[in-house]
Amino acid sequence: MKRLVSLAVPMLAVVLAGTLATACDILPAAATVNGTTVSQAGLNQALYAYTHTQAGACLLSVEVGAGASLQVQGAGGGDTYAMQFADDILDNRIGNTLSRQLAAAKHLDITAADLATARHDLESLLDGEIASAASVATQSGGATACQTASGSTLTGAQVLAGLPASERAAQIRNQAVDEALLSDGADLSAKAVLRYYLANPTQFQADCVSVIVTDTQAHAQQYLTEINAGTPFASVAKAHSLDAQSAGSGGAIGCNQSEAQVDQALQQTAPVTVGKPIGPVQDTASGAWLLYEVTKRTLEPLSQVASSIRQQLMESASNVSRVSSEVVSFARHSSVTVDPRYGSWKPPSVVPPVAPPARFLLAAASGAVAQPPAGASLVPGASGVGGGSSSSSSGAGATSSGGGPSAGG
Repeated sequence: MKRLVSLAVPMLAVVLAGTLATACDILPAAATVNGTTVSQAGLNQALYAYTHTQAGACLLSVEVGAGASLQVQGAGGGDTYAMQFADDILDNRIGNTLSRQLAAAKHLDITAADLATARHDLESLLDGEIASAASVATQSGGATACQTASGSTLTGAQVLAGLPASERAAQIRNQAVDEALLSDGADLSAKAVLRYYLANPTQFQADCVSVIVTDTQAHAQQYLTEINAGTPFASVAKAHSLDAQSAGSGGAIGCNQSEAQVDQALQQTAPVTVGKPIGPVQDTASGAWLLYEVTKRTLEPLSQVASSIRQQLMESASNVSRVSSEVVSFARHSSVTVDPRYGSWKPPSVVPPVAPPARFLLAAASGAVAQPPAGASLVPGASGVGGGSSSSSSGAGATSSGGGPSAGG
């Protein structure tokens, strides 16, 4: 299940939210969308939040994707930002504003209950994204920006709580707007839910899984031979498994995984057979050798999974494509202006301005040769982003404290 944060600009790699201008904002607007201001102060706050807090760095890393690099800091150093990065954030702020305006035009009111549901959904989606990123990082021997000093990973709830209040509220409202737009016109009827349930049984068959943990492949093979000769899996687990927590219960580790999830986790191309041991397989993190067995499989009742099915129907590829097209069409017929220091509006995105000649950039203006700062490439990592650590490839960027992009910043 993929979270939609900016339907209006679905092709963006960086997915972040923004806030609208406040009455006390005295800086010129970064953009206006059908008369609604996207404030420069709010944009600056967002740039700072996503580069100076661990929650922001975590959110940025899961949206960019594992192993992807992202240029953040501008060539001016300090609190300057690469122009493309600033425009990606501005793109999403404009897109989120357009999505809210489209929802209003459709008379889709966002209630307090909608916001509460959206927050729960967003936290759950972030939990999945963070867990997936952590798994990839562990397999490659690395870490993620979502990892704390103690080695644990942040939860979706912790990420939202760690964002500035305005950014947190914007993320939740954008999620609620996305869900409202996706629900409008989608077939979420009881008949549609039942059809999906009957057509995808493996998604709703809960597997009970047991494991035997051993120190060597030879031991794992020895225990597998005993099981195949007729010794119950539970008996072998109690006698030999090195995992003290599960050994006492015959290796049982839970019944909360669907058949499809178990097949994927155990890298099985064919459906796993109940009562047939799997392995030996080596755990890449610990080096231990494991045997698994699905001991029981039950079909979850429709009443318990109906809500999840409606969510999947709402976020199906065809429905997302339908709504994305609606928002893009709305954007093309909207009046959007962008402060020229950030670029120009070419529906449905902001096009960065052409960088000035190098002789006009910061260091060059004082007679020195303009050079990007050391450590120019940023890959979100365990320590967070801090003040940013990469240069703009164009040599132009945006400052977080003044009136928009600064030459060479």
